[in-house]
Amino acid sequence: MSLVREQSVFLLQACELIRKAGELGFSVSAGELYRTPEQQALHVKNGRSTTMSSQHLKRLAIDLNFFRDGPDGTPQLIYDVEALRPLGQFWEGLDPANRWGGNWTSFKDTPHFERRENLETPPASPAVAVVAGAAPSTATARRGRGLIQGAVGVRCSNGHDDVQTVQQLLNLCAEAGRLTLEAGPLKADGAFGDKTLGAIMAFQRGALGQGAPDGRVDPNGATLLSLCESLPEAVAPGWLGLLYLRARDSDALEFSPRLLKVMANRHIDTPLRQAHFLAQIGHESGEFRFRAEIANGQAYEGRRDLGNVQPGDGQRFKGRGLIQLTGRANYADYGRAIGREAELLDHPALVAEDAELCVDVAGWFWSKNQLNALADADDLSTLTRRINGGLNGLDDRRRLLGRAKALLGI
Repeated sequence: MSLVREQSVFLLQACELIRKAGELGFSVSAGELYRTPEQQALHVKNGRSTTMSSQHLKRLAIDLNFFRDGPDGTPQLIYDVEALRPLGQFWEGLDPANRWGGNWTSFKDTPHFERRENLETPPASPAVAVVAGAAPSTATARRGRGLIQGAVGVRCSNGHDDVQTVQQLLNLCAEAGRLTLEAGPLKADGAFGDKTLGAIMAFQRGALGQGAPDGRVDPNGATLLSLCESLPEAVAPGWLGLLYLRARDSDALEFSPRLLKVMANRHIDTPLRQAHFLAQIGHESGEFRFRAEIANGQAYEGRRDLGNVQPGDGQRFKGRGLIQLTGRANYADYGRAIGREAELLDHPALVAEDAELCVDVAGWFWSKNQLNALADADDLSTLTRRINGGLNGLDDRRRLLGRAKALLGI
């Protein structure tokens, strides 16, 4: 590959890295991309480098500055290896030619990301044809990118959620007939062991045609992307199970058709809108585990801004639904919108007990507050403020948004 081509690939992947940093809550400013030979000589003289061979000289390295807001709201420069490790893993998972300075043994250069030229990227595994002669769509080809944060396999980080994700993907591939699991489906418990390793290697041998499988699933690597070729349709029960790792299968099965109906009725009809909607309801409901808020609602007693003007209204009209409807006034508004005002004021617990209402109220709230516009702008913070009143749980909402985007191929 020519140097110009290497530089082009490097810059495109640097853009992916900066986008990922934003998803993880970092602000990013540009550091050093190009370095002259004279500048490199000064680095060697001052002890900041030991060699005149630097990828900066070839425009194949970049140093980036990553910031997160401190307690007082002032941006704080982040150098910590562990804080930046998800970015390093993402970078090295994009391409076998990529290297992150945080993994160097001589010293840790966490802002540094580079590409080593003339390292050939393995060819992508052949797609499994769904319709003869049909090429996969761009979104389908991208599904799965960013779904795991670290590698899964022997001597890998094996984070719980990453392992559970791979286990569920392997089970889906077995259901699709692309893998045989002799002992039956894997227990998707997030613990890496011999059964998971054996399934990965069997998939690499059978689906990828690898004669000497390495038993490793890297972020955005060929094995992960091939596993994701067996993803179910968006918002199908198995798809929801991958988005919400803590959800019960029965809840995913119950909510799937209702979510599809609500999203269609409320024009939540683009991948980006769907990703934001699913991230918000996922956080608000604890990934389908809670249909009503855990607290008893006493904190809302006497809240006239919520319409709680009668004794006991705080507990009676506590938060319910996948986006928690709270307060007498909001229950009345929603009840009027669906022609059931008196019924909901008499029996507010129906919003949690009736699965149709539990989902529908989230779509009603979304539409009433015109949240599609904020989703179109990819504005997670403002969306969260509109729903939560603040930024509570922002990191978890961001995590779920990243998973939804990965599964939707955004």
